[in-house]
Amino acid sequence: MTRIDELVATILPRSKLPRRLRPSQLLDEAVEPPKSIAPKVRALRELVRCGAVSEPLTGRVASSSDVAAYFVPRLGADTIESLWVVGLDARHQVRVTRQVARGGPSHCMAAPGDILRVLVLNACPAGIMLHNHPSGDVQPSPEDVALTRKTRTGARLLGLDLLDHVIVGGGSWFSFLDAGLLEAPLRQSA
Repeated sequence: MTRIDELVATILPRSKLPRRLRPSQLLDEAVEPPKSIAPKVRALRELVRCGAVSEPLTGRVASSSDVAAYFVPRLGADTIESLWVVGLDARHQVRVTRQVARGGPSHCMAAPGDILRVLVLNACPAGIMLHNHPSGDVQPSPEDVALTRKTRTGARLLGLDLLDHVIVGGGSWFSFLDAGLLEAPLRQSA
């Protein structure tokens, strides 16, 4: 029995597992699970699909795709909107990743101070904002644009760089920097 088999057998009632299949085979979308455990199998498949890993974002962030690669699997299917900050050191190495707000299915209330506080308290000279759109439409709303501009202005006043604002949802992402809605940082880091 593999470790995956053991995990599935631990989560699902052993007495309800089909004898003809190894427990890990229930993760295959093509396999029809028994009705008695179908909801649990679907939930387990969703956890596996969305990458239910708790590994922190680490390393150097060089582009919006670096941020998206981490957050799309974690937030892309979330039904509640949340706002995150990724704090970076002078070489754009991740120093901190923090959720600063959680809202409803279509909005999340946050102020520039909520975002910038994370950067200041963690001595991060640069940062990236990120939030999800549960609708799957990653185009920014007017409120997203206004919050980004206000946060960028506040960051500049504090001598910090807001490098990007990334929106994830439905398996894709939108970058304010890539779309030209946010100018390049004040200084380039080595």
